[in-house]
Amino acid sequence: MDRIFMLCFLVTMAGSLLIDRRMLRQEKGSIKITYWLFTFLTLGLFFSKYLQWKIPMPTLFFVHTVSPWFARILGI
Repeated sequence: MDRIFMLCFLVTMAGSLLIDRRMLRQEKGSIKITYWLFTFLTLGLFFSKYLQWKIPMPTLFFVHTVSPWFARILGI
């Protein structure tokens, strides 16, 4: 199921890039840079997940570090 989702995500992203390519020609340079920055960031995270590299997530930091500290303060 994970591979099916990854394949569908990649096909959807490729389709989105093809559709957005026409609209990006008319946009300012800053919007183009932001668009491509997020696109490459998304593809980088996608391929790191595909290669089974561990991606640091802020929620894990909160659950394992901040939450126990907060529970100690409250006395829970």
